[in-house]
Amino acid sequence: MTTPKKRKVEGGSGAETPRPVLSAFAARQKLWGMASASADVSVRSREEGPGQETQGSPLPTRNAPKSPSLLPSRASKRQVAESKPASQREEQPEGRDMSAPISPGAKTVTQHSTFRPDKQRKNYQQKPDGRVFMRLGEGERLVILGSFGIRVKEGEATISGAVLQSSSATHWVHAPHCHATPVLRISSPSVVELQPHPAARALRQLARLSPLFGKLWNETPATSTTYSDDSTFQVMFTSEDVPKRVTLQELSSPAEWNKKLAGLVKAKLKGTTPVVFLCGPKSSGKSTFGKLLANRLITDQGDSNKKAWTSVAILDIDPGQPEYGPPGVISLNKLSAPNLVPSFCHPSLDPTHGQLKAHAVASITPAQDPSHYIECTLDLLTHYRTNLGAKCPLIINTPGWIQGTGLDILSELIKEIRPTEVIYMSRDGPDETVDSLTSACGTVIPFTTLPSQTTNNTSRTSNDFRAMQTLSYFHLNWPSLSTAHPTWDPTPLTALRPWRVRYRGPSKGFTGILCYDHQPGPHLLAEAIAGMILALVQVSHPSAFRDLLPPSSSSDMDLDTDPHSPPSPATTTTEIGIIPTPEGLPLIQNPLGRTLDPRHSRALGLLLIRGIDTQRGELHVLTPLPAATLAEVGGQDLVLVAGKFDTPTWAYAEDLYLRALAKTTGAVTPAREGDGEESSEEEDEEEEVVGEIAKAEDARVIGMARDEVPWVEALHGNQKKEVGSRVWRVRRDLGRN
Repeated sequence: MTTPKKRKVEGGSGAETPRPVLSAFAARQKLWGMASASADVSVRSREEGPGQETQGSPLPTRNAPKSPSLLPSRASKRQVAESKPASQREEQPEGRDMSAPISPGAKTVTQHSTFRPDKQRKNYQQKPDGRVFMRLGEGERLVILGSFGIRVKEGEATISGAVLQSSSATHWVHAPHCHATPVLRISSPSVVELQPHPAARALRQLARLSPLFGKLWNETPATSTTYSDDSTFQVMFTSEDVPKRVTLQELSSPAEWNKKLAGLVKAKLKGTTPVVFLCGPKSSGKSTFGKLLANRLITDQGDSNKKAWTSVAILDIDPGQPEYGPPGVISLNKLSAPNLVPSFCHPSLDPTHGQLKAHAVASITPAQDPSHYIECTLDLLTHYRTNLGAKCPLIINTPGWIQGTGLDILSELIKEIRPTEVIYMSRDGPDETVDSLTSACGTVIPFTTLPSQTTNNTSRTSNDFRAMQTLSYFHLNWPSLSTAHPTWDPTPLTALRPWRVRYRGPSKGFTGILCYDHQPGPHLLAEAIAGMILALVQVSHPSAFRDLLPPSSSSDMDLDTDPHSPPSPATTTTEIGIIPTPEGLPLIQNPLGRTLDPRHSRALGLLLIRGIDTQRGELHVLTPLPAATLAEVGGQDLVLVAGKFDTPTWAYAEDLYLRALAKTTGAVTPAREGDGEESSEEEDEEEEVVGEIAKAEDARVIGMARDEVPWVEALHGNQKKEVGSRVWRVRRDLGRN
């Protein structure tokens, strides 16, 4: 059988040998072989001396047959690098064979800060008290890890969206590496002063109580007994300055974000007050974009000499990851200064520092009662329109629940709020969500999609951040009018003196206990609330009990009565269905799972039931609320709301972590501020009473014994939890195919 293909017959010796066609990979290997051979020749010539001949092999010709292995050895690569001048080696790093695997031990150095102190230290000066003065040029950047204050003495700088002008004001920053680290960028030649943070020591000592707060900063481990205020921050010049086993992610703003931020800042020039509705999937950057926008609106002066806005309102309605309140609470806040700290560094804003009103949904998700969640949100919106209106813009940060009922909630809120713009923080859909939100906006409300910004930092989960924020809340010392930042008390909750609140008798401290959603039986209420978190809610009018009143009372009540009129004690105590439990606790009957009317109630804060003294009829509660706030409200106006707050397991183990720390490092319990060797007779008497209650057999209180801690099970060796000891959860997929 013949073939139409023709073969080229090889000629004689005079015929030209064809050159082999080499691929790019083979050509690269061949070049490595040529470089290796030339390096061997040059090295041997240097060893033999200048006057001697080299006895090496000749260089391979272009048409030489292919060598079985042209891959250079490590020694030949090193010899090639050594044969180059030192300056050339620094400017042109050695190439790597693309076919060779990357060495696991290879480390790439990343540059974080462009600023470098000169040899004469003219642009860098450090004072004995820890303050640092820097002279930076335009375009330089600084990445600082830790807690510090920024004062721009000359020029202009930006950080986390805030534009800092030269002034005498100090802006305080907390920058742990569990969040994206803010970058200080210099807009014009500037002189910047960095100051140690006065609250850094107390905040870092929370690591003695929970490992979640450990290894977040630049300092030596928080278990160290020595501490210096001048080490509260450290400039990260390169990745070699970053603590070991830490992934440092810088806070960045994509180009699309910057364009949208600039457009929203210019809204005042058009005579409009922006009301921005932020929504999107979980961990898409909603809170980050909202923080950048708020800081930009407050500090951006533009071409004028006045700020664009003197204040910004924040409607924080994400109960699972709130920015300005503890988990389970949504709030309306007013900011007049840039926010340069993560959420657990300001777990709540008191009324004197910006919190206008708050509501307790008593859950970390709106799924428990979507109708009540919408009512609370719209009441906060009404409060904003009544008290602020066009005076300041509004930023609304929503949960990351964007499908099913969550999508219905977002669509309903958009229709009721009527924002000036809806921003969806994702361009990856889902299409059903985008279509529904676009339909809710209609043709009047602009709908914008921005790229999401995910984080690569997985050192803390969302559950960890909630626990950190709640722990920080209960250890918070409310800032006074003379301080611009909060401080913390690192004393374990078991060592703090609780509030003693009477729950029976004519002078009881609250109306009753109301349970949202699940209603435990009266005989189980004491066990259900002991060691748990409850919300302290103030009732401004009896109408707040709406569906909780008997039909005869609710039908005769005028819901349009003046909400500012004082409540009737008879209405709040007699007409409400309150039954005593076997311990005497006042339980408000709520068989249908109703909630308080948000129009006539507000959340003051959270409290932890430390124990129940059944003999005296008192609750032992812990709360960071100041005494002045509790003194302003009457006992008959308060309701304790129980719901689905996260179980405070962190509170049960604080004392255990502190004891373990004392055994390993010899650290002592941090002294409580104000405690001294001397005490009044009244305090001594109260301490004795607390001790008697703790030892009483019939008192259900958190155990104060040194050898055991309630609700904590110690596992030894290979011991595991018993079957059925974990939390039982209701399956939601029952009945599905």
